[in-house]
Amino acid sequence: MLTLIGLGLIDEKDISIRGLEALEQSDEAFLEIYTSPWKGRRGLADYTDIDIETVSRSDLEENVDRILDLAEKKDIAVLIPGDPLVATTHVELLIQAKRRGIDTSIVHSSSIYSAVAETGLQIYKFGKTTTIPTPQKNYRPESPYEAIAENKAMGLHTLALLDIKEDAMKVKEGLEYLLELEERKGDGIIDKDEKVVAFSIGKGKKSIAYRRLGEMLEMDFPTPAVVVFPGKLHEKEEEALELLSI
Repeated sequence: MLTLIGLGLIDEKDISIRGLEALEQSDEAFLEIYTSPWKGRRGLADYTDIDIETVSRSDLEENVDRILDLAEKKDIAVLIPGDPLVATTHVELLIQAKRRGIDTSIVHSSSIYSAVAETGLQIYKFGKTTTIPTPQKNYRPESPYEAIAENKAMGLHTLALLDIKEDAMKVKEGLEYLLELEERKGDGIIDKDEKVVAFSIGKGKKSIAYRRLGEMLEMDFPTPAVVVFPGKLHEKEEEALELLSI
């Protein structure tokens, strides 16, 4: 049996009772935190005696046979921050298990894709999600700019995730990268006068800011966070943003 267990947004306190029960029933467990700022690795020891091995993204992709070989003989749990099926890799893991005749189970949990509704924006009005990467010498992709342009053309909101490969990217850094792309592309998609949303998802009180992009550049907004470029706003969305913003 292969069980994918969602860990939720922030730390070990977000795991569900159902998730803990599934973990306790496992023979071995693996934790993959490549794409999340989740901080509950040590805290899990307070909830379970199961030994948990941290694995890399490649262990669930190129080297996945190791985990699947074990799942043919034992009950194996893979712990995943957020909801297990938000990342395409984990869907592929299920497909590979099914091809080998391995039983599978999913324990769902909270995700940024649902938590972003705390801003007051309506989930069904979000378009394609994008990630703003940490710029590197030979890696400055334009895909975030293109996703925002595509969604704006349809009146849809854009959820822009901020890179966490090293330290969590700050809202200011992500917006500066988009302004750099605007200068390069010149299509008028990113404007310092437009209002954007920043949503902090870290420990403690969550923060929501709805300000002009130019103002956001002056803020020291808490991380980890995401940025939303609103599409066409319903009057209730506008009201919620104004009331909830710090």
